[in-house]
Amino acid sequence: MRADGNSLGSILGRSPVRRLLRIMTGRFVNKTTKARVLYITSRGHSGSTLLSLLVSSHSQVVSAGELKMLSNPDPQRRLCSCHRQVPSECPFWGVVEQRVKDRVGCSLDQLLLVDGGDDDTFLRHNEALFLAIAEVSGSALIVDSSKSLLRLSRLLMVEAHGAAFVLHPVHLHRGPFGSMNSARKRGEALRQAAYNYTRLFFLTRERLRGVRALRVYYERLAASPREEMARVMDWLNLPLEEGQFQWRDGVRRDIHGNDMRFGSSDQIRLDQSWRQQLAWSQKLGVLIWTLPVRLRSAWLFRRLRLWIKPGVRPFL
Repeated sequence: MRADGNSLGSILGRSPVRRLLRIMTGRFVNKTTKARVLYITSRGHSGSTLLSLLVSSHSQVVSAGELKMLSNPDPQRRLCSCHRQVPSECPFWGVVEQRVKDRVGCSLDQLLLVDGGDDDTFLRHNEALFLAIAEVSGSALIVDSSKSLLRLSRLLMVEAHGAAFVLHPVHLHRGPFGSMNSARKRGEALRQAAYNYTRLFFLTRERLRGVRALRVYYERLAASPREEMARVMDWLNLPLEEGQFQWRDGVRRDIHGNDMRFGSSDQIRLDQSWRQQLAWSQKLGVLIWTLPVRLRSAWLFRRLRLWIKPGVRPFL
């Protein structure tokens, strides 16, 4: 005989331990309501906004932008793309913030999203944030384009110990010439940029070893968006929709990101300005300094790293 839904046996069968944990820690331990999160990790200026726009224009997906920026002290770096306001003043993010407060008792700018604090607090804060975004948006998948490898590493660590979210990491990679030219425009020395670029590539590859992750190449995405997006959506087990290529028709919820979010065109153009803007000597230097990435040889990078640029940390 099937037990009545309100019987004592049924209530006990739903695990009083879970109820007690929820009261004591504020965590939602019902793992049947996990939020799915596509996390984009990459070097800056590698096409993360383009990938985010293409994925989040799906009817079942919402892009939250660079969630790590929610705790940034500069309000101008926390503006949403839907109303160009700080989250607390945005109709969408304001509701998200209230739900987060109900769960963990703090506002969005007080969340532990990258480093610092203990792992349990980090887990509770990110669970609350992901679940709130999923509930308010009604979406089956959230795109977090924070890019930070440090944030991704910590999310993977706490997810492995049980979390109310499921991560789908995407390593977005841009070719060395375009990436180095972009760094040059921002005033970064090419040798330093090459060191950062190469080291971050191997750090990311090592962190994602054994993890179900997808590597996406910016050049392929920009040159053949339909073919590459078909591969991405198949990996996510979601159908490719025509509306994903008319992303200007939708509403963006992104926190931070580049100005491409606010443009009026949905035309995709492969940036190959490096061909004209880099001198032949610079191209030769980039070719040599990033050779370990081209050969996928961490051994070669270890041999060349002191020659390229010692003591420089990658942008995490």
